[in-house]
Amino acid sequence: MMFKKIAMTAPLAILALSSTMAFAAGEARHSISLVATVPTNGFYVMPVDPDLVSKDQDMSPTNGNINLSPVTGFFDVRNNNGSIHASLEGPARLYGGANTIDLTVALNGVSLNTTPQMVVGEQESDVNFRAPLRISAVGTNHAPGDYTGAVAIVWDAVPPVAL
Repeated sequence: MMFKKIAMTAPLAILALSSTMAFAAGEARHSISLVATVPTNGFYVMPVDPDLVSKDQDMSPTNGNINLSPVTGFFDVRNNNGSIHASLEGPARLYGGANTIDLTVALNGVSLNTTPQMVVGEQESDVNFRAPLRISAVGTNHAPGDYTGAVAIVWDAVPPVAL
C-alpha cells in the first residue's frame, strides 16, 4: 500500500518539475531602476515635472518663428524657517562653436545672476509654494547652428532676519 502512494506521487512530482522547467525556458526578466527624494518638512525645492531637470529642454524656434522658445516650469518650494534665495553657478548661455547666446533665468519673477537673492519670501515659503521658472534667450536673430548649454541654480534656505 505504501508503495502505491510513492508510485503515484513520484510521477506527479516529475510532471510538476518538467512543466516548471518548460516554463522557465521562456522566462524574461527586466530590471527597473528606481529613485526617490523624500523632502524634509523644513526645506525643499523640487521640480513639479521631473523631466525639467532630468531631460534636455529644447529651445529651438517653433511654428516658423525665428526666436528661440523659452523653457518654463515650476518648482515646489518650502522653508518653514525663513526665506528662499537662489543664484546661478555661472553664466547662463548656449554655446554653438564660436557663437554664444546669452540667457535670462527668472525664478518667481526675479532675474537670477551669480549673487544669491530672495526669490520666495518668509511668509510664502512657510507653506508649500509653487515658484515659476522661465529661461529665455536674450535678443533675436541668432547665428544658425546647433547650440548646447546648462543652467545650474543654487537654492538656499535663509533663516529669518532677527530684529
